[in-house]
Amino acid sequence: MSTETWILKDFFVQFGRMPKEEFLEKFDGGFLLVRFRDTPPLVVSLLRDPKFQLLIGSDEDCDLDFIGDPTLDPEHCKLVYHEGFKGWTVEDLDTSFGTHLDGDRLSAARPTLLRNRSVFKPGGGLTELQFYEAESLQARIAQSGVTRSLKRNKAPKDEGE
Repeated sequence: MSTETWILKDFFVQFGRMPKEEFLEKFDGGFLLVRFRDTPPLVVSLLRDPKFQLLIGSDEDCDLDFIGDPTLDPEHCKLVYHEGFKGWTVEDLDTSFGTHLDGDRLSAARPTLLRNRSVFKPGGGLTELQFYEAESLQARIAQSGVTRSLKRNKAPKDEGE
């Protein structure tokens, strides 16, 4: 099992109608909602696995690379699943611009537990990531009605095509 990434709109369409139990069975972990400049928002799945690590930075070899963000170090911060905390931690890798969690700058090389809906910004804030527990994201999808409105606004195909 590996981490997956979707465009937010596509994720909502694909999984928005999935029953809660099925959603939580498929996604036994957490998610990041990723916003970066003019790109579409993304959803990244996080694994509940002690070997899980997600490296974020400006280097193309990072798991999440934001090459266009000049305020990120090549390897800026990392997320890991921490068995002892039973959750995911974010750690700044001693960077120039730092990493901010819910508005507070993190101490370098000190893993900090993410809480549901925590927002962290590596670098100067051009990149924003929000952490969701699976159950919370599923509830947000169910409440949003996004999938219904997307399906309603789809233009029907001409029969002559």
